[in-house]
Formats: sequence, structure tokens, C-alpha cells
Amino acid sequence: MNDVPMRKILLITFLLLYEVVGVNAQHYDRGYDAVPSTIFINKGTWMAGGTVKYSQHINEDYKFLIIDGINSNGYNISLNPKALYMFKDNMGAGLRLSYDRSMTDLASAGFSIADISMNAKDCYQIQHKYGAYGVFRAYIPFAGAKRIALYADLLLGGSFKQGKAFNAGGAEVLGNFKTAYSLELAVDPGIVFFFTDNLAMEMNVGVFGVNYSWNNQVFNQVSTGYSDSASAGFMINLLSIGVGLSYYFHK
Repeated sequence: MNDVPMRKILLITFLLLYEVVGVNAQHYDRGYDAVPSTIFINKGTWMAGGTVKYSQHINEDYKFLIIDGINSNGYNISLNPKALYMFKDNMGAGLRLSYDRSMTDLASAGFSIADISMNAKDCYQIQHKYGAYGVFRAYIPFAGAKRIALYADLLLGGSFKQGKAFNAGGAEVLGNFKTAYSLELAVDPGIVFFFTDNLAMEMNVGVFGVNYSWNNQVFNQVSTGYSDSASAGFMINLLSIGVGLSYYFHK
């Protein structure tokens, strides 16, 4: 018999609280609606740009910490062209391609610590990778600034890599051939600064990524192996900051 009055009390209490919250609730205006939107890049603009990196190393009887007698040479090449079309003010979409190639030829190197010592010689590795990514970009202007702005790139695509390596320093030559594939989703924010009306410098760093990759390996042209891996999360790496130039074709 006491359930009915209790239900009435709860219902009345709920209605009173609802009325109090509804009367006292206020919209907190942070001023975003009062600030007019600034156009940094106009609709219809084309952009082309990218980055180019090259490095080379030659070591002759070089010593690094506990590794000595390093005799090697090698290089790294990286090309990343891209093109975007602004389908809306401050927003664009396009394509980014990538090509990476590296080679290391190790003639000899020694490793020694305490009573442990090892040597390596006649090791060689070369690999290259191709990638293609769809890009969506949004610019974030600084108030009324016309030469500098933030931007964020959303990239979706994948890559294909081939590589081979061998070790001829032992009693027999050991070698393997590897092919690798990956699917990637990444968010790369950055900053853009215009030197002229058309030429700009861009600097970006990856902050978030989702990656799935799988690898096929052939060892000594006899046995085969397979591996796959997946990763996701915030992966800020200040050592991977990218700097490049871009040119804007205004309509």
C-alpha cells in the first residue's frame, strides 16, 4: 500500500528538479559564433607540393661506442609529392604519393664488451617502398592572418615494400627476400607559412595512426615465412617532423 505514495513522491520530486534545471540552465557563449569565418584558401584553388630527402653515409674504420672497425656505405632517398583541390573555402582533397629507397653495404664491423666479441662482414641490404594515400585537408586560420595558418591532414591509403638482404661473411651465403604490404589511416597536423602569394612552406608531424601490415619472406630460396601486425594510437614522434614546399594555383 505504501508503494503508490512513494511513486507519487518520486514523480513530484523529479518534475520539480526538471523545472529548476530548465529555468536555471543557461547557454555559455564562448564567442565562436561572434567571430566571422576567415577565408585562408579560396574554393577552386589547386595546390602542388611535397618533400624530397636524400642522405648518404661512408664509414672507414669508424668507431661508435662499443662498435669499432665499421667499414660501410649506403644511402636513403625519400620522395613525397602531393596535389590538392580546394572544393570548399579552407578545405581540400587530393592524393599523396611516396617513394622510399635505402641501401646499406657493410664490409666489416666489430662488437666487443667485456669478454664478449663478435664480428660481421660482407652484409648487404637494399629495399624500396611505394605508397599512395587519399588526403583530406582542413585549414585553421589565425583570426585575420593571411600568411600563416594551422592545418590538419587526414590520410587513408597503403604501401608496398620489397627488399633483399644477404650475409656472405660465414661458411655459406645466407639471404632472404621480403615483400610487405600495409594499410594506414593517419592524422597529420601542421603549420603553413606563405613566402609569396603562391609559394608556401609546410611543416607537419604525425600524431595519430592506425596501421595493419603483413609480410612474406623467402629464406635462401627454400623456406618461407609470414608475419602480420596491427597498431593504433597516438604516436607523436618529434624526430619525424616533415618540412616541404608547396605552390598554390589561385583561380
